[in-house]
Amino acid sequence: MKKINTSAYMPTEIEVENISANKVQISAYPFESGFAVTLAHPLRRLLLSSTVGSAPTAVKIEGVTHEFDSMRGMLEDVALFIINLKNIRFKIKGDEKRIEVNYSFSGPREIKGSDLANAQVEIVTPDTYLATINEDAELNFSLILEKGIGYVPSENTRDLVGDDYIALDAFFYSC
Repeated sequence: MKKINTSAYMPTEIEVENISANKVQISAYPFESGFAVTLAHPLRRLLLSSTVGSAPTAVKIEGVTHEFDSMRGMLEDVALFIINLKNIRFKIKGDEKRIEVNYSFSGPREIKGSDLANAQVEIVTPDTYLATINEDAELNFSLILEKGIGYVPSENTRDLVGDDYIALDAFFYSC
């Protein structure tokens, strides 16, 4: 004869397994059907939104005055360049909370995330495409990278950067 449950299963077994220096797998069981997903999604969102990450908050491109401009010799316009830049995941080395990094490229070449790595910055997504410049183009730009939590719209950082910089929306991914 089947038994009718009068209370939900509550986890009695909890296991914590270290996978690497930055990764842990936590297992808890048994759960009532559907309860594990209900618990796991908010927990995942909480952890992702409360960890410190790095992101570009401003960019200054030589010869460019605003984000809707274009640059001679670069395949992308500035708006697409900025979108590509925001897809690259940065990690600031050291304890600095804010750094300025300068880059200079001459063509012809395709620029990827790996080209932005240096002594101050690690690139977590090295294969991410940034831009293509032709043989008579020179691309010089500066980035302000900051550490932070969550999402910060460009309106909140516009006053913190100079007039030469284009403020960027920042989503601080933890890497």
